[in-house]
Amino acid sequence: MSDNGSFKGKRVYFSQVSNHAIRDNELSMKAKGLYALIQSYITIENFILYKNTLKKQCKEGEKAFESAWKELKVRGYLLQNRHKHSNGTFYYEYELLDEVHNPKKEGVDNALYGEGGIYSNTDLTNTDLNNIKRYIILPNNVTFSKIYKDCFYNKFNKEHMEVEESNYDEVMSWINELEDSGIDADYFEERVQEHFDILSNKNNGNILAFMESSFRWFEVNNPRQVRECW
Repeated sequence: MSDNGSFKGKRVYFSQVSNHAIRDNELSMKAKGLYALIQSYITIENFILYKNTLKKQCKEGEKAFESAWKELKVRGYLLQNRHKHSNGTFYYEYELLDEVHNPKKEGVDNALYGEGGIYSNTDLTNTDLNNIKRYIILPNNVTFSKIYKDCFYNKFNKEHMEVEESNYDEVMSWINELEDSGIDADYFEERVQEHFDILSNKNNGNILAFMESSFRWFEVNNPRQVRECW
């Protein structure tokens, strides 16, 4: 085959980054920098990027890195998914998005924190629209939530109950607090499993009860306790 007319190969030393993220006024400069760094790696052919690889490059320290990481997750640019191997073990995969992942909170669409949805009560005798309780299914796309739900199912052979909307916000806040404290998924799963191993017959396994005892398991206060101190 003739080489006539072919182009000389060229190595690319730059990355294309989503304008949605870089120009998002809701993101801090450090979060935008982390977004660009992640993008520069995940486009490398046959290269597997791990979170620790990114963390080692943050000269500001782990706390600053986790703050930027959380910002990308909360804003909706970074998704964290939990998968199961054929041997029963779990692994985690991250996905960097070009645009904000902010699906509708109502109905059966995915909520901001994962696969959830708000459901009003079905008490037709309640005509006070300001007093209607709404319930939310705990999300599957939030790692700690999914872990708890899986352990709950293994214990009771049924899905975890929906929680009231106000309690849902507290659970999500508590999960963020655990992540900010450096609690990883493996350690969380160990504590949850231990919790269910010693669970009394009078306890229905609701995640709210586990959250209430956060300091016992993780030395982290739950949002209700913090709120009472304000």
